[in-house]
Amino acid sequence: MNTKFFEYDVVRSIRTLGEDVPSGTSGAVLMVFSSTHPQYEVEFVDAAGESLSVMTVKEEDLELVQRADC
Repeated sequence: MNTKFFEYDVVRSIRTLGEDVPSGTSGAVLMVFSSTHPQYEVEFVDAAGESLSVMTVKEEDLELVQRADC
């Protein structure tokens, strides 16, 4: 699988992804959809760790915060 992120990686949005996920929101990769243009199902959370949204996101909309220890 040739993807930039892996399941359980902590990522951050680098642009606004709807009204619930402003730029800079952190989340965890739940699922990787490997293809020519990989996409990721990510659960985004607020500063208290409360879920804001679960959405499928393009690779170019994310940056790595922390690699999962799996």
